[in-house]
This record gives sequence, C-alpha cells and structure tokens, in this order.
Amino acid sequence: MDQYPYQTAFHRELKAIGRAQMTIDAYDATLRQLFNYLEDQRPIYAHDPSANNVTETDVRAYLNWLRDEQDITLATFNKVLSQLSRYFRFLFTHQLIDNYPTLTIHGKATKPNQHLSTKWLLKLDDILADDQLQLYTRAVLFLSSRGYTVAEFLQPGFGDVWRSLQPKNAVERDFMKTFAAYIAPIQQLQNCQDIFLKQRLNREHPWISNAGLFKYLKADEEYLGFKLAPKYLHQSYILYEIAQHRDATPQELQTRLRLNPQSLLYYQRLLLQLK
Repeated sequence: MDQYPYQTAFHRELKAIGRAQMTIDAYDATLRQLFNYLEDQRPIYAHDPSANNVTETDVRAYLNWLRDEQDITLATFNKVLSQLSRYFRFLFTHQLIDNYPTLTIHGKATKPNQHLSTKWLLKLDDILADDQLQLYTRAVLFLSSRGYTVAEFLQPGFGDVWRSLQPKNAVERDFMKTFAAYIAPIQQLQNCQDIFLKQRLNREHPWISNAGLFKYLKADEEYLGFKLAPKYLHQSYILYEIAQHRDATPQELQTRLRLNPQSLLYYQRLLLQLK
C-alpha cells in the first residue's frame, strides 16, 4: 500500500501542529506497515482497506507482531503506539471513523513503578530533539536539567529567566529556537511573555496551572518510560548532581543545589539507597 487512508488530511494535521518532515515520514512508515500487515492478515482489508474497519484487536495483533516477530524494543513499541494513537484520535475527532481502536491500549513502562531516574539527564539531547514529544514536555525537562522547580517556572515573570538562559550546545540552541517559534503566537494572544501559557485566550490569568501542565506531561510518560512529575524530575536532578560532584564540600553542594543541610543529607542518604 503506497498510501494509507486519509494520509493527505493527516499530513495537514501534523504540519499544523509543527511536526517536521522527518517525523511525518516516520508516521507514514508506521501507518503503511500497519495497513500492509492488516491486508496480509485479514481478507476484509484487501477488499476494503478502510480505517473504519480497524479494531482494537487488529491494533493489538499488529503490536504483538512487532514485538514477537520484529523484536522491537519497548521504546520503539511505545513510539509506534504513540503514532497510531495520534492518527486514530485525529480520525475519530474529525468523525472520519466510528470507533477509536487505540483508546484502551497503553504503553509499556521500561521501568515500572520507578519514580526517580537520572538516565533522562544523560539522554537530554535526544529528548530535546525528539519531535514526537510535546514542546511543553521538552521545556519542562530542559528547565529541570537546569535545576528549576515547577513552582519557579510556572511563576509569573519566569519568561525573563527563560530569555536569559544560554544553550550549552547546538541541540539546546535548536530546541530553544523551536520553542520560541511555538510560544510566540500564544504569547501574543495572551499579551504575556511567560512561557507556560494557556492555549485559549485568558489575559487576566494566562498562565497554565500545575494540573494543566501535568496533562501535557502525562501524555508523554508512556512514550518516555519514566515519571514526568516535575517534583520527581527535580529530585532526579539533585541526585545526579550530587553523584557528579562527589568531591564538593557540603557547603558547595548546598549553594549549588539551593538546599539546606537537612535536605542535602536526605538526598545523600537516598542516593546510597538507590545504588
């Protein structure tokens, strides 16, 4: 199958939300593979390759085939599921299909029940460049890697802090440029120069709430495979910094991490427990 159902319309949707051509090509490859798999497995698709025929059972069978026959990793499993979910959500919300086959299918956590993980800090460049992730999610991870807490970056006026940050490498520079282009029309709409803003006009209180931000983060948790609650990200940052600066004095760590002596001792003990 060269084209999958509603490919042109789906392309318009992806471009409208700022997806790069490389990302759109990745969606195309996944969706073509899905419908080719269904044509091989179920005769109905050979005669009527309609997206409306796709069931939850079909999608689960395809994902199981990828896992068992193609030997994909959990990260790839989550990525494919995320692509399929966006496609079928687009079709369902535009009333192009009658059912939503990925609604009850959930990703697989690579580290189940683990709240604290410092590995994301080592993979930050890949995360910031990953167009599958929402820009608010990437911004939270970027700021968490700089030691900011959610209370700080949701505070009115934090936009001034954001504009003072300097990228450490080309990936961070490109991300900040992409984020600036994304947030600029929202800032203009809200007449506010902060960076975590509501999508709908509310000039009296344009800032997104903690709960509102978490909705963005929650949507990307399964894809990344670790908890994205900002408090866990901040704790992970502290543990990582303590591990990276073992020769620093307690006073130096307290200043660097903005911790009092009791909090520093707590994190030092926690780091030992997690080994």
